[in-house]
Amino acid sequence: MYRRPIDLVRLFADLFQDLPPLTKALYGPGMAVLVSYPVLSVLLGPGQGGQAFVTAFMFGFALQTAFGFEALVRRLLTRFSAVAAVCVALTLVCLPLTVLVLATDPLWCQRLQSAVFIVSGGVFLVDMVKGRVATAASLWPDAEMQSHLPNLTRVMVLFHATFLVLNETLIQATDLSQWLVFWAVLPIVSNMVLRALVRTVINIDNRGEPV
Repeated sequence: MYRRPIDLVRLFADLFQDLPPLTKALYGPGMAVLVSYPVLSVLLGPGQGGQAFVTAFMFGFALQTAFGFEALVRRLLTRFSAVAAVCVALTLVCLPLTVLVLATDPLWCQRLQSAVFIVSGGVFLVDMVKGRVATAASLWPDAEMQSHLPNLTRVMVLFHATFLVLNETLIQATDLSQWLVFWAVLPIVSNMVLRALVRTVINIDNRGEPV
């Protein structure tokens, strides 16, 4: 029994040990952005820092999208036909990229990340309100995860809401280059947090504790 909040904190912290190696999908887009932004700032010249930021971010976002496209289609196939899944995936990919192509203000890039958190968290929120676990099931399809899906759905709402607040706070509190560093490491940090949260949910569920 976890009788004190500190017990849950310790359990959560312990789960960050022995994490698997980072993949290119996690560090590749961020590395590309951190390299391309200063290069573009020099190439475009003084007064073009905003355009350099938007261009570098668009490059990194496109790379991130490319790494995740196959996984996105696989998840959509659990809910749609093959043709519909591809169409939905292309829409989800092309819409934000179109926004970035048309963007002239770096704030559009920053708000786009907030929009990703809102949409992703909103999907889980709808599932939670309606008592469904379809979205969580598409992420964790293994049979042994079925009993954990209701709590994972709730946790994913909190997960996205927390990163939304963090992103909005950093937009207000940091300059563009600092925020870009945050975005570069965001996939790594969020992946580590998510893995720890999932293992926490499993451990709590197995002990009959509510989340």
